[in-house]
Amino acid sequence: MKLTYYGYQPFDVQPGEITVLATAAPKIYHDLVIGLRDDMDTVRLASDDFELLKHSQASHWYGDPVLEIDLNKIFQRKLQDLFLKSLSEKQVVQLTDDWQRIITQILGDSYLLDVPLNVPETPALAKLVKLSGLQLEESVNREPYGILETLIKTLVELNDQKMVVLTNISHYLQVPRLKMLRKVVATTYLPVLDIEFSENRQKDYFKECRYHFIDHDFILW
Repeated sequence: MKLTYYGYQPFDVQPGEITVLATAAPKIYHDLVIGLRDDMDTVRLASDDFELLKHSQASHWYGDPVLEIDLNKIFQRKLQDLFLKSLSEKQVVQLTDDWQRIITQILGDSYLLDVPLNVPETPALAKLVKLSGLQLEESVNREPYGILETLIKTLVELNDQKMVVLTNISHYLQVPRLKMLRKVVATTYLPVLDIEFSENRQKDYFKECRYHFIDHDFILW
């Protein structure tokens, strides 16, 4: 995929890699953020064959790992749907039978009230899964690396191949953690873009990533 910002050659964002677009220029950072977050024309996305792509079709904005990403808010419903699709016919029958036994038990205990009670219908399995609150463990939301690793792994499970757009991951990850994240990304087909606001070049920190830096004077390094 190619990302174009006016005045510069297109930036390649390749699957299985972390591409970093860092800048010390507030205007450029602003343009990149609103372009990718709010689907504005300050940034253009295109295929490797230079076919223009709509942002919503080609990328997902996730932003700041700590301030913006709530994994369960983003993925809970999708993971519940995936869980249901992953069940074998035998497992569906077993879960349905188990739920029917619970209903039978409830009705069996309804004598505790001196009024006639009944369960009008057995809820669909999808509704039962939703009522269960099935979700990612809260522990993965407690520290930045866990958030990012789980984000990538969840997108792989969901077979979502859109570009992952993050911001300022250098604020949260030390070099060993960044290396671990890069290795996770390298095992996937996901293109990952990190937009950084930084006064100085961080080429050494991002040495294992595809790194670009635009300074205060709008010069690309």
